[in-house]
Amino acid sequence: MQSYLSLILHPYLLGLRARGPQGARPIPPETVAEAIHLLTIAESLAGAGHWRSDASRNLFRWSPEIYRILGLDPDTPPTVDILRSHYHPDDVQRVMLAMQESVASGVVAPFRFRWIRPDGRTIHVQVAGRVDQGTEMIGIMRDVTQEVETERALIATRDQVRAAERSKAEMLEVLRREVREPIQSLMTSLDSLRLSTSEAQRTTQITTLAQTADGVLGVIDEMLDFTRVDAGRVVIESINFDLRAMVRTTADLFSGAAAAKGLTLQGHGLDGEPVAVRGDPARLQQILSNLLGNAVKYTESGIVSVALSPTRSDDDSDWWMVIVRDSGQGIDQEILGRIFTRGEQVDAARLRLHGRSGLGLAISQQLAEAMGGSIAVSSEPGKGTTFSVELPFRRSDGVLQLSPEHETTGPMRILLAEDNPINRRLMAGLLTREGHDVVAVEDGRKALSAIATQPFDLVLMDMQMPELDGLEATRAVRALDPPAANVPILAISADSAPERRRIYFDAGIDSFLPKPIVSSQLLEMIGTMRRARPAATTAEGDRFDRERLNLLVEQAGYEEAALLMRTLLAD
Repeated sequence: MQSYLSLILHPYLLGLRARGPQGARPIPPETVAEAIHLLTIAESLAGAGHWRSDASRNLFRWSPEIYRILGLDPDTPPTVDILRSHYHPDDVQRVMLAMQESVASGVVAPFRFRWIRPDGRTIHVQVAGRVDQGTEMIGIMRDVTQEVETERALIATRDQVRAAERSKAEMLEVLRREVREPIQSLMTSLDSLRLSTSEAQRTTQITTLAQTADGVLGVIDEMLDFTRVDAGRVVIESINFDLRAMVRTTADLFSGAAAAKGLTLQGHGLDGEPVAVRGDPARLQQILSNLLGNAVKYTESGIVSVALSPTRSDDDSDWWMVIVRDSGQGIDQEILGRIFTRGEQVDAARLRLHGRSGLGLAISQQLAEAMGGSIAVSSEPGKGTTFSVELPFRRSDGVLQLSPEHETTGPMRILLAEDNPINRRLMAGLLTREGHDVVAVEDGRKALSAIATQPFDLVLMDMQMPELDGLEATRAVRALDPPAANVPILAISADSAPERRRIYFDAGIDSFLPKPIVSSQLLEMIGTMRRARPAATTAEGDRFDRERLNLLVEQAGYEEAALLMRTLLAD
């Protein structure tokens, strides 16, 4: 190795000899050692090594830095065979071509190739050089692995930014196309409603307004969901739930729409013992709602069915298949391959008629994949369409308390905490018409006071309120003594981002409903929470806290404690 460095330093050492006043004189060994030392340090700091080669004589010389870069033992003699054995197989021909061109041109233009080190690591190196004397070439070699990885990261980031820009442009186009037209219909219907004199006309126009508003809301919900999923911000929760009951309940939501069209809605594998699993029931319901909603909408006659069955198991999870099948007109094969593409509309006119953006299936696919599963479709024109969703669920680690025998009937006593007077009036009126006893308050502090002094079967808690917001009010309720601390709380909020929902549930809510509130969804959620309530026990035991009474007597005295107790009972 030292002999090679001496060769590299040969011109420098000759210069030292030539400068002697009395002609050539020996160079002190320490000078040679210092020059070698300085060159070694310079190469190490620069991360570049020097090489010499003479292909005509099959001679190769490497500096220590090249040995370090290539991961070879310094005692390994450089040969053509050594070089060939460590080139990446895909780069061998490119390296050979570069060497042949260098012989013809006298220059090794900078180029990169992959080198497989003896330790198995693949690195990227860059080589450049030129003819030095005769057929001998001299050049440098650098390890550019970090540069290549940085370039790749920058390219990936650039591609992500471009994809985000395309996604934004597509969302704006969907917004322009799918929301502008229904909004125009709303404005036209409102103008007609103002001029209407017939009660029958007003009733028809109000129905049209409600349908159009529901369509706009559906498009906006799909767009927001797709944007979250597409940006990777979807949060997949893991909670215990009854899989069979969840699928059955979701199917029941579409029974009314199916009956209105004269369709038969069938369920297979939805009855029987509860299937306790751990996963994200909200995302599962979203997927099934998209599939069942499409099946009911695009089937004019016949049957829509949903089936649940186990498929396989592994160490800690069970895989389940949900199949949604309809007897509709089916989908052409050339369209079938694009059905999960964002914005793909199998029948654009029908989608606009039903107020949807065409993003539902793309959302369903991405949610299924985010949950670790998959979704597939098969169809034949004239014979219907079948969607299959296979998802893994971990086995439940808790006890489910959802069972039919716990269902209660009759009116409920409901506390409604909502600061918006219009929302408060409308929701209270809806619940009162359903036969419930409603107490309405406008802020969190009054809600907390009401819960602490009166029994309620359910609390509807807005999360954004003055005085004391719904989040802090919920935490305060859970800190009360039973039974007030155990009252079911249904949170309502326009801020329905997954990360916010997690905060709400951590605070102690039992369920969540996003704003704007749809009457049918609110009543369905209340019914679900009613069915989920555990049965009341007949013997609660002595709930009087004698330790607190003893502490009160010790601190206030017997007579003062007795007076306080009489006052409390009078209150």
